[in-house]
Amino acid sequence: MKLILKQYLASLKERSELDVVLPDLLSEMGMNVFISPTRGVKEYGVDVAAVGSIRGDAEKVYLFSVKSGNLTRSTWRGNTDQALRPSLEEIQDSFISARIPPEHADKPIVICLCFGGDVHSGIRQDVSGYLRRNTEDNISFEEWNGDKLSDLILEYLLKEELLPKNWQSMLRKSLALLDEPEASHHNFRLLVHSIIESTEDTKGVFNAILRVHICLWILYSWCRDEGNLESAYLSAEYSILHLWDKAKTCQDRKSKTAFKGLLSTYHLISDEYVNIVIAPVAEHLHAASTAVSSPSGIDINLKLFDVMGRVALRGLWMSEELRELNIEDNELKDAEYHSIQENKLDELTVTMKKLIKNNPVLHSPFKDSQAIDLGLALYLFSLDSRNDEFVVSWLEAIVNRVEFAFITNSMYPTTLEKFQELLMHKNTKDKDDSYKEKVTRGSILFPLLATYCSLYKATKLSSVIKEIVDEHLPSCTLQYWYPNKTSEEHMYANSKSHGLATTGFPLTPEEVLTHIGKECKESNQYWELSAVKEGHPHIVLSACRYYRYPVLRDPHEFSM
Repeated sequence: MKLILKQYLASLKERSELDVVLPDLLSEMGMNVFISPTRGVKEYGVDVAAVGSIRGDAEKVYLFSVKSGNLTRSTWRGNTDQALRPSLEEIQDSFISARIPPEHADKPIVICLCFGGDVHSGIRQDVSGYLRRNTEDNISFEEWNGDKLSDLILEYLLKEELLPKNWQSMLRKSLALLDEPEASHHNFRLLVHSIIESTEDTKGVFNAILRVHICLWILYSWCRDEGNLESAYLSAEYSILHLWDKAKTCQDRKSKTAFKGLLSTYHLISDEYVNIVIAPVAEHLHAASTAVSSPSGIDINLKLFDVMGRVALRGLWMSEELRELNIEDNELKDAEYHSIQENKLDELTVTMKKLIKNNPVLHSPFKDSQAIDLGLALYLFSLDSRNDEFVVSWLEAIVNRVEFAFITNSMYPTTLEKFQELLMHKNTKDKDDSYKEKVTRGSILFPLLATYCSLYKATKLSSVIKEIVDEHLPSCTLQYWYPNKTSEEHMYANSKSHGLATTGFPLTPEEVLTHIGKECKESNQYWELSAVKEGHPHIVLSACRYYRYPVLRDPHEFSM
């Protein structure tokens, strides 16, 4: 287990990775962390600062300068801002005299060189000599390298009673099966479920979040090394949903902070998935389709709709973060960060458009449930009027392809879910009316298309949708889904089917939004969802994507 941890620590980057793990570790060691990594704030060489006693020793102030990987000549005294020696000098010259709280000013100070790997043998004498020369009566130095961090994590975060051997076995299995993402994710799900089931009180919730977070980081670092983020992505999504289900009623500040850290890791994994895996292949015609590496058009269709939903969901999370920044009373220190986030969201939206434009398979839903992925994408596009022209042209392409599929009796959208069922559907030559009725008994796709055609005032497309349904789907039940009183209990862990759907959904443009607005006024269950009440509404969208429920929008957007 220590070897696994050391490999994980060595792979962590400084910003948003190693310096996020460290405060949790220090807190669990009983120390009081008074400085944590904060964007836009000048650090004066210190990434994390804490005060406390380790193993009964006298209380000291610990100042951590965090670097990633091994400590080499370039990361020790190179010309970059990330070199360690200049940070140590800044701590001694500026931080100690100005930033230590007055109540701790008389305590001994320990400056900690923190990095996930080892000190390179070629600079060992330089490092040791520097530390020896600068040690004073009240100032000392310590190396917190990969070995020491691994030992502390095993002792305080993953100790036997908190991560028993059978749980460690689940983690090892998940790591061993990275080239089979579904199997890897299955074992990680078992691990998360076991950790959560053992939780009994508020402290247990905090511990559960912490353990899952560390295990997720280990999985992510191994996935990154293997160049396959699939298991990490699915496991991160699963983790935030199930831990929110456990933490939603917990008012403990430590648990809330720990959950935000877990959420940040989920976003980090999502960002890497979008930027490293998807963005490069979205640039070129059919590149993403080719990357699926399957001779089956059905395989390609299913995977690309899934990918589109993931990218759109990340964009929606980013838009929510920007919305929060806009309504908060932010200091000037966040202005640059806000601009960077806006640019990232614009880049993601461009990636989405290229993915759709360069892969025409995304104009042809084979499954009615692909309305979920379409709903996420359309939701994201609708947040910026600059996307209006693209959305209308995409809706037109989808409606035309669907109409053609029904006319030619080919791969029209059905309620079939499994690959084998879709393959049989494709190869079935005699798709008579009774067969069509059987595989199109209900639909969330056509209400979704009708809704967005109405929102964008695409009247002609609305008429075509109505004609398709009237001519080809006379027995199909058109449904629009809403949460009900049981949704809060079952939404995040999918412990039971929940929600309700209105039937008899109208397709005429003038009635669609009126119908939805009326239903939203009569139902307030969306606002009763804990994720919405606590300021994390997009956890609901993550649940919709992962568990395959129709996408929920803020009801205010439909109120008439």
